[in-house]
Amino acid sequence: MEHAKSLEIWRQAEALIPGGSQTNSKRPGSYAFGAYPIYAARAQGSHIWDVDGNEYIDYVLGLGPISLGYAYPAVDAAIREQLERGIVYGLLSPLEVAVAQALTEVVPCAEMVRFLKSGTEVTSAAARIARAVTGREVIVSQGYHGWHDTWTAGHNDGGVPQALESLLVGFRYNDLPSLERALSSHSGRVAAVILCPTQETAPAPGFLEGVVALARRHGALVIFDEIVSGFRMALGGAQERYGVVPDLACFAKAIANGMPLAAVCGRRDVMEAAERLTISVTYGGEALSLAAARATLQEYRSHDVIGHLWRNGQALMDGMNAAAREAGVPFRVEGHPPMSSMAFTDLPAGQSTIVWQRFLAEMASRGILLRRGGLNFITYSHSAADIDRTVGACRESMRALQVVLDPPLATTLASSRS
Repeated sequence: MEHAKSLEIWRQAEALIPGGSQTNSKRPGSYAFGAYPIYAARAQGSHIWDVDGNEYIDYVLGLGPISLGYAYPAVDAAIREQLERGIVYGLLSPLEVAVAQALTEVVPCAEMVRFLKSGTEVTSAAARIARAVTGREVIVSQGYHGWHDTWTAGHNDGGVPQALESLLVGFRYNDLPSLERALSSHSGRVAAVILCPTQETAPAPGFLEGVVALARRHGALVIFDEIVSGFRMALGGAQERYGVVPDLACFAKAIANGMPLAAVCGRRDVMEAAERLTISVTYGGEALSLAAARATLQEYRSHDVIGHLWRNGQALMDGMNAAAREAGVPFRVEGHPPMSSMAFTDLPAGQSTIVWQRFLAEMASRGILLRRGGLNFITYSHSAADIDRTVGACRESMRALQVVLDPPLATTLASSRS
């Protein structure tokens, strides 16, 4: 495929935009530079077209916000209808109440809701609420929660006051002893424990329950970061699927099928603290995104969206894993079907980067977009035909990878699987 126009625009971007992109994970160096599209022209359903006119089945999907599909008719109709009435007002929008009500009906922990615009904003708001409620300052954290100082203090890469570093303490997923150590070493100072309730792998039996119990024992609140898992694992998020209810939860991405909206929600007695705190943005009541969210939530509730994501996601995982086994390539797809992860294993030192670049390039040349180090997202618009075509492309790409794999390793793996 030709990518001349993408590369031309990219050369301009490097001179005008620090890093060339507004989102670090979208920088072309993370994919297969020169053999992978950079700029999109349009998208529809599960397909996307780049500026050079190439068409792809997309599993990157804006890094997760597209859950129903690009240009989804019911959502776009709601946006167009609201556009004729206005985007943002000096008065409040009734949609703020309608969408908040809808969230309280489907999210187990949600008794009150506040809207912001990004995942980083709502996780930071949740931390501020927890600190205000408990009168404590330390946050015990697992996983990525955004770029604000609250979170990057844990891996300060510049520009974050060093004074904040002692207020963020890490622990490991599926490791309750590491959480116990973090809580005990800061006894009486921990405001909240925040974690992504599900990762590339599921929580171990009793892990989430143990997190809540330990936090309660130490007088800390529990915050679930459901930015990715919300409206994918289940309608009410991972907390619904696993039956463990936090004090606060944060949602974004799939909440409005691509429109910029995020929500922090939780127990009434905890959320009431937000009334007196400075958590306020001009665009919190922006009506186009709220209209999109209301329509998106209606689609979730009136159709078997979640079941579709699980079924097609499982078919994708099974097909790609079978393709890798047949080719003797040390590759696996694992995790949760609606948002599975990929990994190359047992590669000699120094081979990982070239293998990943070749794989992404091979798949892109066959009209499939995947992301290195990220998740394969499924939408309600992905069809069985999309999955079949993707698996076929994977089968061909795996055979092509045998050329770049260390020959003895490929031979050994193929023999061991035969």
